[in-house]
Amino acid sequence: MRKLFFMLLVAAITTLTGSALTINNTAGHLAQSVSNPESVTSLVVTGTMDASDFVFITNSMPELTSVNLSGVTIVSYDKGNALYGTVTNYYANEIPRTAFFGKKLTSVTLPAGLETIGYAAFAGCYQLRSVTIPASVVVIDDYAFAGSALTSVVVPQSVLIMGKGVFSRCESLASATVNGGYIGDFAFLGDISLNNVVVGPTVNMIGRGAFNGCTQLSTLNIDPACRMTRIDEEAFINSGLQNIDIQSLGLGTVGDWAFAQTKLSHLQLADEMTVLGEGALAHNPLLTTVVLPGLAQHNHGGRFNAPGVQRTLEQINAYTFAGDSQLQPGNMIQEGVKSIGDFAFYNVSANIDTMRLPASITYLGERAMAGMIGMQVLKIDAPEVPALGADVWVGVNQPRIPLITLEESTDLYKAADQWMNFFFDSGFILGDVNGDGVVAINDVTYLIDYLLGGDFTVDLRAADLNGDGNITIADVTGLIDFLLSGSSRSSMQNLRLKLRSRITATNDVLVMPSIALRPGDTRTIEVALDNSENDYLALQCSLVLPQGVKLLKVEGIERGMNHQFSHALQTGEENVYTVIGTSTDLSKFAGNEGNVMRLTICADDDFNAEGAEVVLSDVMFVNLEHGLCLSSNVVSTVNTYTGVDQISSDKEIANIRYINVAGQESETPFDGLNIVITTYVDGTTTTAKVLR
Repeated sequence: MRKLFFMLLVAAITTLTGSALTINNTAGHLAQSVSNPESVTSLVVTGTMDASDFVFITNSMPELTSVNLSGVTIVSYDKGNALYGTVTNYYANEIPRTAFFGKKLTSVTLPAGLETIGYAAFAGCYQLRSVTIPASVVVIDDYAFAGSALTSVVVPQSVLIMGKGVFSRCESLASATVNGGYIGDFAFLGDISLNNVVVGPTVNMIGRGAFNGCTQLSTLNIDPACRMTRIDEEAFINSGLQNIDIQSLGLGTVGDWAFAQTKLSHLQLADEMTVLGEGALAHNPLLTTVVLPGLAQHNHGGRFNAPGVQRTLEQINAYTFAGDSQLQPGNMIQEGVKSIGDFAFYNVSANIDTMRLPASITYLGERAMAGMIGMQVLKIDAPEVPALGADVWVGVNQPRIPLITLEESTDLYKAADQWMNFFFDSGFILGDVNGDGVVAINDVTYLIDYLLGGDFTVDLRAADLNGDGNITIADVTGLIDFLLSGSSRSSMQNLRLKLRSRITATNDVLVMPSIALRPGDTRTIEVALDNSENDYLALQCSLVLPQGVKLLKVEGIERGMNHQFSHALQTGEENVYTVIGTSTDLSKFAGNEGNVMRLTICADDDFNAEGAEVVLSDVMFVNLEHGLCLSSNVVSTVNTYTGVDQISSDKEIANIRYINVAGQESETPFDGLNIVITTYVDGTTTTAKVLR
C-alpha cells in the first residue's frame, strides 16, 4: 500500500513539473529542454529565443494557457529553411506570424524589448482577455489579435504601423486607446461591444473600415492636439456613432461611405478638407445638420500647396447624403462647389424653406435632388445654367416650387431642360394669400373672407391653388390640403420662427383632460377652449400621440359646431398629426370655456400606457382681424382605468383653474408649467398639464 502511494505521488509530481515549466533557454534549443510538451499549460522562458523555438511552441504545446516571455531576447533566424509557411528569414525582437494562433492562452507577457508582433500571432486566442503591448513595439502586423477575447487594449505611442484587422472580431473588446501612428484598415471591424475609444495626439489617420460594425460605439474621444490627414472609406459605416468632433483635425479627405449608416445628428467638417467621398454621409436617419468646408487660406508652405492658395470642397460626390431624410441642406452648399454628383441628395425629404445653390455650380448629376419633396423654394446664383443629368428632380412637385435666379438669367433657366419645369414668378408664393411671406392657417381665413365679399385684399395669383384661373371654394379646400400635406412653404416649427416678430402670444388655451386608455380601446377626447382674451375664427395645431395610438377622427362639437375639422399625418414625423379647424362662413368659436372639438383615438392591442402623453403643440388661433395668435402647448397624461374611473365625455364645464409649481392659483395660465383643474357641472373634475 505504501509503495502504491509513493508511486502515485511521484506520478503527480512528474505531471505538475511537466505542466508548469520555467526554462532558461538558448536560441534554437527549446525543444531539447522540454520532455513532455503536450502537457505544458504554463511556460516561463528567459534567455534567448528564435523562430524555431516559437515553431516548437506552435506545433507541440496544444494545452498552453499561460506564457511569460518578459525575460526573453528574441534573436534573428536566417538559416534558409521555411518555418511558418514559406517564410525563411525572421527578424530579431519579432514574435513570428501565427506563433500562438488559436491557442488556449488566458495570460501572456511579452518581451520588454519587443518591436514586432507578427501576422495573426495571437489571432483566435478565444480565452485571451488582456495583454500589455510594450512601449518598444513599432509594428503590429495584420490580424495580430483578431478574434481574441480581449476586453481592453492600449496601443503605445511607439507603434508606427498597424496592419489590417489587428483587433477585428474581438466581440468582448469594450475599450481601446490608440496613442500612435495610424488606426489600420479594419482595425476594430465587428467589435460589437466597443464603446470607449481614445485617439491619442500623434494618430494621423483612420484606415478603411476601422470601426465598421461597432454598433455600441457612440463617441470617439480625440485628443485636442491630434491632427489627421484622412479618414478612409467605410471607417465608421454601420456603427453606433452619435458624436465626433473632426472640425479641428486638419483633415484633407473623408473617404467613400466613411460615416454612412450611423446615428450622427450633426457633423462639422474642417475648411481644409477637399475630398468628401461617395456616400460619405448616406443613410443617416437622424442627421439634421452638416457644415461643409468653405474657402480657406492654407499656409503649409511647400508641404501641401503654396502659401495663401485658397482650397475648398469642389465636388459633392454621388450618394453623399442619399437617404438622410431629416437633413436640412438649405444653406449647406458653399461657394466653390462646382458639381453635385448622382443621387447626392436623393430622398432628403425634410421640409426645407429655401434650397440654395451657389454661383460656382456648373453641374447636377442624375437624380441629384430626386425625392426632395419638402423643398419649398430653390434659389440659384449661377449666372450660366448648370448642365444636368437625367431626372434631377424626379418626384419633386416642380410647378409648385418657385425657382429664384439672377434677374438677368431668368430667361435662360425658363428655356433650359428640367429647369423650365419650376415656377418662375417670384412675385408671389402659391398659397400666401395675405402676402406676408409664409403660408399659414390665417391665409385660409383671408381667402374665405374674400369669397364672402370682405374688404381684405388678397393676391389672386397666390390664391389660385388649383390653377384653373378662378378663385372658388375649391381653392379653400386646396389650401387646407396644402397645409395638411406639408407642402406649404414652412413646417409649423419653422413657421413659428419666421413669424416670431409678427405673431401675438395669447393666454387663451386649449384644455384637454387626462385620458384613460387601455390596449384595444377606442376613446373620445373632448378639447375645450378657454379664450378670455379674444374671439377666434380658426385654429391649427399638431397632435402628438404616443406609440401604439392612432387618430381616427376629428370633429367640431358645441362651440365648434359650425367649424369643419381636417387632419393628416405629418410627413417624416412619427405619430404626429396636423389638425385644422375652419368655418366656411367665418363663424367664431362661440362663448367661452367650452368644448370645440372631439378627437377619436384607438389603442393597439399591445399599447403600453406607462409614461404616455398626448400633446397639442404649435397651437395657433386666427383672430377676427386674421392675425395669428400663438398659444401654449397642452400635455395630457394617459393612464389605464377601471370601469369606475371612466367618465362620460358629454359634460358641461363649470370652471377652469390654473395652479403653478409654487402652488399659486389663478383663472388664467401662469408662465411655465400649469396644472389645469377642470370642474364640471356635476361636481366631477379632471386635471391636465399645460406648458406655457
